[in-house]
Order: sequence, then C-alpha cells, then structure tokens
Amino acid sequence: MAVRDWDIFRDISRLRGDLDRLTDPLILRPDAGEREDLWAPAVDIHERDDCLVLLVDLPGLSREDVEVHVDAATLTLEGERPRSEGVSSIRLERPAGRFRRSFRIGVPIDPQGVRASYRDGVLEISIPRVTPSSPSRVQVDVE
Repeated sequence: MAVRDWDIFRDISRLRGDLDRLTDPLILRPDAGEREDLWAPAVDIHERDDCLVLLVDLPGLSREDVEVHVDAATLTLEGERPRSEGVSSIRLERPAGRFRRSFRIGVPIDPQGVRASYRDGVLEISIPRVTPSSPSRVQVDVE
C-alpha cells in the first residue's frame, strides 16, 4: 500500500470493528444506541460467582438525581447533574446536564433481584444471575 493511499480513519474504524467482534462474548457492553450529546459517567463492571456488579462514579449527585431501570436484557442509568448558575467559572472539568448509559446484559439475570446503593458519590448496582433452565427434551407426536 502506498503511503498516499493510507486512510487512518478507515483503519481505525476497521480496528474498532475487529475489537467489537473480539469482545462480543463479554457480559456487559455499552448499548450502541447511546446518545452522543449526553455525558456518560465512568463505570466499572465486575463479575462475581453469583452476580454482576457495576460501580458508577457520580460525585456531587444525590440518590434523587439518578434512576436505574432494568429488564431481562438491558440496564439503563439516567439522571442529571445540575449546571452551576449565577457563578463566574474559571475552569469546568466536571460535566453537567443529563446523562444516560445503557448496557446489554448477556447472561440470564433476575431483574426483580437487582439492588442499588449510593455512598460517597459511587452508585453500586448488584445484578443477580440466575441459572438458565436446562433445555428440556419433549416428545412431539406427529399427526
């Protein structure tokens, strides 16, 4: 390939696609439908024997500022950090406004058993796994 034909953006896009295919089996991934105009809090995801644990950095927010929604396939975090009004800012590094993060869950879970706690600016969400029912073999009569 000649140097003049090299397109770094095409190669980065191809690399991202390759990495996505490699990480496809991972348990939780950000949902592709996330809106780009919202900020996203940092999230760590840990796997334990009986559950998945998400640790979400939300300093300066209260419990009332955050909503957690879960179904059998997706966990969504939503909320808002208020903007400073009436203040002359010199530097702003903490994002403000609405946020939304969605994660697709790739293992069977119990949505009713999801628990969340908020302490010291960190939201901890525990998602219990369930043992998938083994496929049963059923005799089907042919008429």
